[in-house]
Amino acid sequence: MGLATYRKSVSETKRAAILKAAREIFLRDGYSRAAMAEIAREADVSTATLYKHFDSKETLFAAVVQDAYRETDTSMFVDIAGKSARTVLKNIAALYADQQFDGQMNDLLRVVIAEVPSAPDLAREVYRNSVLKRYGHLQTTVEALVARGDLRPHDASASVRHLAGMVKEFVVWPGLFALGFARPGNMDAKIDACIDAYLKIYGTRPLESAPSQEDKIGT
Repeated sequence: MGLATYRKSVSETKRAAILKAAREIFLRDGYSRAAMAEIAREADVSTATLYKHFDSKETLFAAVVQDAYRETDTSMFVDIAGKSARTVLKNIAALYADQQFDGQMNDLLRVVIAEVPSAPDLAREVYRNSVLKRYGHLQTTVEALVARGDLRPHDASASVRHLAGMVKEFVVWPGLFALGFARPGNMDAKIDACIDAYLKIYGTRPLESAPSQEDKIGT
């Protein structure tokens, strides 16, 4: 390993340690109370090293949110070959649920919302680089399904928000307003119902059968 490669490896290791420590402290203390010096100590780096990677607490928090999104595989947004529209959309909705629960996105979004009055620029940055970016990935997928003939031509920018809005009713809103809210045991049935409704509006083919009985969905 050459010197440049070694230095890059060390830098990436320190950056990962900073992001891990920052996520834990932001979730524990909130954005306003989190201290950069404490994050540096928890990451076992100097404060100077921390600021070398992230020049402000706002930049660091935005990176923590982006890192949480990157932890899950996004290849399914573009890998639609050999998959039905239902399968593609259900896989994406399942990824969304994983990000919100396992990736702690609900917890991080709660931190962001609490800071909107005092740090509006931070909130806008997180919204632009997380929520809107995810809509962009989904829109690309929907447009590919339209081009393939699985969905009828329509405003994909609007329809991805229709689909996301349905899923959020089961995945995001309960998690934001209830500490400790866990993934529902009938998550698959809830997602199936959302995909059914979406395909009834935008699909070009008869709906495939799916286990979406009302008694399994609940509220």
